[in-house]
Amino acid sequence: MSPVPALLAIAAAATAASAGTVPPELAVIGEPSTLLNVTFSTGSSEVSFKPSDFLNASVSKDAPQLHLHDLEFSRTNRYLLLMVDPDWNNTSPPSVIVHTVVANLTTNVNSTSKANIIATYIAPKPKSGAHNYTLFLFNQPSNFSIPVHYESFMQTTDQTPLNRLNLPLESFINQTRLGAPVAANYFRVTASDDTSTATATVTTTTGTIASSISSGAAIRWPAIIWRVHWP
Repeated sequence: MSPVPALLAIAAAATAASAGTVPPELAVIGEPSTLLNVTFSTGSSEVSFKPSDFLNASVSKDAPQLHLHDLEFSRTNRYLLLMVDPDWNNTSPPSVIVHTVVANLTTNVNSTSKANIIATYIAPKPKSGAHNYTLFLFNQPSNFSIPVHYESFMQTTDQTPLNRLNLPLESFINQTRLGAPVAANYFRVTASDDTSTATATVTTTTGTIASSISSGAAIRWPAIIWRVHWP
């Protein structure tokens, strides 16, 4: 192998290794090697993303769809989804916003049919800068339950559910015995008053279209379900 291709191969490997499944501020929770396949529905299309991709806030208005049947996981185990935003309040250990918690997921194609939504989905809506939104998948322990002192973080009240703020993530994971995540993925959303480019992969009935969506572009999306404004 000539020196130039060798250097390119090394650079490619380094890039792949650094493109983690979770953002740096959540690496303390665990860096699973398995990428969680997640899409958002926008009308008749499905939008998928890779770690650190930017999405237009309109894309993530509805709850994410998990594709666990694509993973080589146990067909009998149950799994739990936890989606959080660690960027609204940078702390160590991380204190996060809870965006959704869904239990009793399986790798069956229709895994969501028997899912237990513990914390209803709240769509990303950063007021400033760019935020990371991380989706963790955990093996769900038998007899899983939310400790009483964390129940308020799961509730949604009014249109500004401030109780979702400041979940002590490490303590929550330890006390619920979730262990290390088995898969993860994350995307980024920029506040509407900032200028940036959102990238995503849109799957339609006719195939897959790679798209670059300007966050300031005039795009018509389905009706907004969640209207929550975070700090």
